[in-house]
Amino acid sequence: MGKGNDLVTEDVLMGEIAVSRHWLALNVPRSRPEALQLVHAYGDSMLGTLNSGDFAIVDTDCQVADIDGVYVLQANGQLFIKRVTRRMDGAHVITSDNPSVRTVDVLDGTQPVRICGRVVYGWNGRRF
Repeated sequence: MGKGNDLVTEDVLMGEIAVSRHWLALNVPRSRPEALQLVHAYGDSMLGTLNSGDFAIVDTDCQVADIDGVYVLQANGQLFIKRVTRRMDGAHVITSDNPSVRTVDVLDGTQPVRICGRVVYGWNGRRF
């Protein structure tokens, strides 16, 4: 989110998190459990959908934006969480949900963008 975060190729804080198959079946029924990864969201570009500090469960089987949604993208050696919308002409529009953040300044269409997965569940880490 935001201006992107450096691409990290190793587990930083935790390796695996145990989640029951029953919970997965209720909350992310169309995803293979083996394809799910937990990503920490930083920045305010997706404010309202994912706030800074939230976690996103990402289905890494979804590497083509064939449906509109929120995706994890890799560009310029960084990861981004952005909304991807498909236009009628087949082109994709990449935007932030926070109207005060201009995604076009960061992803202006001149660089290759790889889809790493689709966000299928937002999970906040708020303390109570």
